[in-house]
Amino acid sequence: MSRSLSTQEKLLNAARELFWTRGYSHVSVRDIAKIAGVDVALISRYFGSKQGLFEATLAIIPVWEALESAPEDLLSKAAASFSRLFDPVTDQANPFMMLLVNGVDPAMGDKMKDLVQTGLVKPLAAKLGGKKADQRAAMLLAALFGFALMRKNFQIAALTDKSVEEIEELVFRLARTAISDCVVEQNRPRSAV
Repeated sequence: MSRSLSTQEKLLNAARELFWTRGYSHVSVRDIAKIAGVDVALISRYFGSKQGLFEATLAIIPVWEALESAPEDLLSKAAASFSRLFDPVTDQANPFMMLLVNGVDPAMGDKMKDLVQTGLVKPLAAKLGGKKADQRAAMLLAALFGFALMRKNFQIAALTDKSVEEIEELVFRLARTAISDCVVEQNRPRSAV
């Protein structure tokens, strides 16, 4: 027999679903309370405010598995995490979607930038190490997020009609290129534009 969710859990689940798919500024506390099936006043009681509830949803984001891997497994773990098949039911309210919709939100955009910098770029750069680690980490994330955007959001056929193994290989090559192409000699001639 499964246990019933607490009021806080109901609010967190509803808030995650709405904030992470619509964006902070497009969600009201009444929307959240309605989905959770609770009184709107309970948001203030448990979380203090709408922003407090939003921040509580950020606290439950799991650490990206690639950051927990051994350095020699980093690229394969990163590729694997961005190669999963899109599931329209479970992939609607995920950290990637949350970053996309809230990254441009007027109220939360700066918070999302900080979250990406401190939660992804800096730890990834530390894991990569070496020359231009921050730049290589940013390029790796740009490549992975760009790939995911094209595959999951725009559902580009050339990226959605492949097997998981084929996608993982493509993403691995993309990731390897993203971190290696950043290290260039300072005297490299630039082509005329």
